[in-house]
Amino acid sequence: MRININKYIPPFLLGFLALSFQILLLREFSAHFYGNEVTYGLLLGSWFLWGSLGSISAKKIKFNFSRFITFYYTIILLFALCLITLRFSRFLLKILPGEITGMISVLIFSLILCFFISYPLGILFVFNTHFLKGDLPTVYLLESLGSSIAGLTVYFLLIPSFSNWHGTVIMGIAVSFISFLSFGKRKLKGLFIMSLVFLCFIYFFDFPSQKIYWKPYNLIESKDSPFGKLHVIETEEQISLYDNNLLVYSYPDLETSEESVHFGLLQNPQAKDVLMIGGGAGGSLEQALKYPSVKVDYVELDPEIIRLSLQYLPKKEQKTFKNSRIQIYYSDGRSFLDKVKKSYDAIILNLPDPSTALLNRFYTKEFFSRVKDKMREGGVFSLRVSSAENYISPERQNFLASIYHTLKEIFPEVVIVPGNSNIFLASFHPISIDYQEICKKIEILGLKNIYVSPQILLSRLDPFRIDYLKEKIYSGGKTLNLDLTPISYFYHSVLWSTHFRGLEKRIFSFFSNIKTFWILDFPLIFFILLLVLFVLKRKKSSFLLVPLVTMGFTSIVAELIVIISYQTRFGYLYQKISLLFASFMIGLFFGAYRGKKRKKIDYLKIIIIQSCFMMLVLLLILSMKSCPYEFIPFIFLLLLGFLGGDLFIVSNSLFLRVKKNYGLGYGLDLFGSFFGAIFASSILIPLVGLPLLLKYIFLLNSFCFLFLLVGLRK
Repeated sequence: MRININKYIPPFLLGFLALSFQILLLREFSAHFYGNEVTYGLLLGSWFLWGSLGSISAKKIKFNFSRFITFYYTIILLFALCLITLRFSRFLLKILPGEITGMISVLIFSLILCFFISYPLGILFVFNTHFLKGDLPTVYLLESLGSSIAGLTVYFLLIPSFSNWHGTVIMGIAVSFISFLSFGKRKLKGLFIMSLVFLCFIYFFDFPSQKIYWKPYNLIESKDSPFGKLHVIETEEQISLYDNNLLVYSYPDLETSEESVHFGLLQNPQAKDVLMIGGGAGGSLEQALKYPSVKVDYVELDPEIIRLSLQYLPKKEQKTFKNSRIQIYYSDGRSFLDKVKKSYDAIILNLPDPSTALLNRFYTKEFFSRVKDKMREGGVFSLRVSSAENYISPERQNFLASIYHTLKEIFPEVVIVPGNSNIFLASFHPISIDYQEICKKIEILGLKNIYVSPQILLSRLDPFRIDYLKEKIYSGGKTLNLDLTPISYFYHSVLWSTHFRGLEKRIFSFFSNIKTFWILDFPLIFFILLLVLFVLKRKKSSFLLVPLVTMGFTSIVAELIVIISYQTRFGYLYQKISLLFASFMIGLFFGAYRGKKRKKIDYLKIIIIQSCFMMLVLLLILSMKSCPYEFIPFIFLLLLGFLGGDLFIVSNSLFLRVKKNYGLGYGLDLFGSFFGAIFASSILIPLVGLPLLLKYIFLLNSFCFLFLLVGLRK
């Protein structure tokens, strides 16, 4: 019997397009907006929301083959247009390059862009089911397979070698050719040629459009690395490097480079072995070499930062990188600390503020404990965060206090230098920032500084300013910043919202003061009341669809928790994190395959799968505090995807016996993911922590299980 493989290509391409475009949009989005987990949550939530609405509303759109195939080309063209819109978004928002964007603007752009991409993708899921004559399990199976292959393709082939725009063109051309060869050539010839011409234009317009974006600044190079989008800007005598639209360094910037190094090393001028994590390319390494006995192990995550620095910085600074006293390591700073055998006289953390969960892992109790273990007798640890000269607002007070009290859990001596940036110094030995003592050391060492100098320090180390800062920080909340409860990241998000006087400030201020009951207990109680209402109504479809919403919410929250937990423990190993996403999609494919191959599908199967969800979440709770093996998170996501795929097939197969609505189950699954993406990434994870959130996810699934048991009697 000959199998017509062409009829299986459309649902495969649906999954391939959906995940590849989602990844590329997420990367490009973070390069233009403030790329923390709040931004990601808004974009993913918008994606799931429109996909859900597209799937649910598709029953009102009449299916025909011509419209069905045209949708694929339309989505490719719309995605390219969305990238163009995103690239020039700053002109619409009337902001300068590198300027922080408000949460409302991010939300509006998320909703607009995702509408034009995810909404038609949701419709296409239903169209594919019509195309396969109602065979929804096969559509879901092939879509999962397409997503799995797209995840591997984008992460392993496109991201390491191409920009997001070029990756979009390659994906678009590949899908266009497959569609053209599979769906018939004559009817689609004009659309096919138009797509190729437009995509080629996009390919060659990448860098010129970035030049326009950065005006009035002069963009001299752009590079998409696996870790972000890098831009080199030239302004008069200064070279600036941006990563995802946020400033990495400007050269020369003596104030930043001097204060990041000298306050720490002046506590231990005889230091020999120094570890510097990040920030060395902006001049900090040059400052460290002013100490004659110092040898620096410099850890930088992205090799492209060093390559671009060597290419564009002045020759004097280029020689610094090649100095025999500098050893450069391309590694995640935290992973380096875990693996390095030697200990240090001084450790300088020279990274941006904990504005993301990724960066926050360098400001936690667990990281500070690792720092302590690698410090020699008399060693000093230094870190720098943004602050304010004269007024410490309540939002900044909470942020600074969380870092201070977390440091105090590990180091008995913690001192803070006031200023536009606060320098935190920590040690097991007395630390002094007395003006006379610091100046004496500067004189003995013969340091020719401009900003960390007697003239400037006279004001900065004024006892009144030091006491004011102490009083503010000491009286702030004593919440500790932990790996699994990244509260400093949340406080920084609250601080970020104060740059805007609109709705975002009120939202973050509200959640920063809200009690846990209202963000965990109340939603759970509301969910239970909904379940009771469904029981009273005695609708059979409710017992088939509620598990899908619960599964969608559980899957995205658990996936986010596993990824954040993984990068916290094992470092930002980009390709391995990509495997975490791929593991879930592969599990989804095999779960759908298992569901489709079941000889008998009945209601009891849903109850069994739901009980497995409970056990899986329980295992994750037990493994959160101790997960020594790197393969465990991959296995967990594989199993999570497997259960999700199996449940989707079983629940929808039973539901379609009751009502022929192909898009409702798929839409409700995405709707659950929408809530999980929006609230977990931006509010729940940083505010309540991973372990407590997982316990509530377990309770949520437990009540869903009890609800299904009641349905067994109906």
